[in-house]
Amino acid sequence: MLVLAFAAYALARFYPALGPIAGAVTPQLYVESLPGTDIPASGRYVLVDAASARLYMIEDGRVRDSMKVIVGKPETPTPELTSVINYETLNPYWHVTPDLAKSLIAPRVLNDGQAYLTDRGYEVVTAWGPDAKILSPDSVDWKAVAAGEARVYVRQRPGPANSLGYFKFDLPDGDGVYLHDTPKKELFAQDQRNLSHGCVRLEDAPRLARWLLGNDPPTAALPEQHVLLPKPVPITISYLDAGDQMKLASLF
Repeated sequence: MLVLAFAAYALARFYPALGPIAGAVTPQLYVESLPGTDIPASGRYVLVDAASARLYMIEDGRVRDSMKVIVGKPETPTPELTSVINYETLNPYWHVTPDLAKSLIAPRVLNDGQAYLTDRGYEVVTAWGPDAKILSPDSVDWKAVAAGEARVYVRQRPGPANSLGYFKFDLPDGDGVYLHDTPKKELFAQDQRNLSHGCVRLEDAPRLARWLLGNDPPTAALPEQHVLLPKPVPITISYLDAGDQMKLASLF
C-alpha cells in the first residue's frame, strides 16, 4: 500500500489528467518494463520524457528528482536517443546553427545593422572551438548568408542573455542535440512545452548540475569551462505513453 500511495501522489503531482494507478507492481519490474529505456538497477541515470516534457533524475532504480523541460517543436522534434553525460559546461558559448544564422541572424543584421549583434553579445568567428578568431561583421556578405549562398560562424558570448544560460550538458551521441539552461524561465509555466529547435531546455539547470556532480559546481570565470563528472551518467530521451508514465510515477 505504501508503494501505491507514493505512486498515486507522484502521478497526481506530475500527471493529474491520467488518474490513479490501479495496482502496485515492484519498482524494478516497472523499470524493466519501460520501453526504449535501459534504466540501471544501481547508479545514476537521466530520463527525458519528451512526450510530457519532463526530466527525471533516477538513482538506484528510484526517481530522486524531476523537473519540467522544453522540447522540440512539431517541425523540429527532439529525437529519441541513448547517450551519456561525461561533463557539464559552465558559461557556454551558444554556437548559432547555420540554418538560424541564415533565417534569423542575417535578416536582422540586414535590417538593424551591426547593433543587432553587439546588443545581444554575438560574435562572428572563423570557426567553432577554442582557437577561433573573432572577425569583423563587415567582412561578411550578409545578403549571401540570408540567401543561403554563404556560410558564417556566429556565437553568442556567455552572460545573462545567452540562449544556453549558464549550463550546457553535451551528449556525444546526440547528433547536435544537448541539454541546457535558458534565460526564458517564463516558458515553463506553459502546459505545452514543445517550443525548441530540438534541444532540451532545463527548468532548473543548476539543480541538475549539482545532482550530476554530487556537489555544487565550481564558480566559472572563463567561457566554456568543462567540469568532468565523477563518472559518466547514461541518459535516454524517449516518448512515453500514458501507461508508461504511470509506471514511471511509481518509482518516486
